[in-house]
Amino acid sequence: PAFFTCVNEYLELTNRQSKQQGLKRISMASLYAAARFNAHVYLSHAGSDAGTDRKAFLDYMSTMYRRMLNEHLDGLGHERG
Repeated sequence: PAFFTCVNEYLELTNRQSKQQGLKRISMASLYAAARFNAHVYLSHAGSDAGTDRKAFLDYMSTMYRRMLNEHLDGLGHERG
């Protein structure tokens, strides 16, 4: 439940911002912010292995994002017909 509360709070913010800035701009801002935050998290935990584990981390994050995006395309597509 706490995870989805965080997701919903984030989506409320992006929905408010998109009314002023437009969907495409906020979409790009969200992706940029997620990349920046995840780089911070990775570097905070990787330590001296950051260089050697970088490719594996990029592959993992890319696969996870693709899976989540695909699930939402299926789900929202089904809801919207």
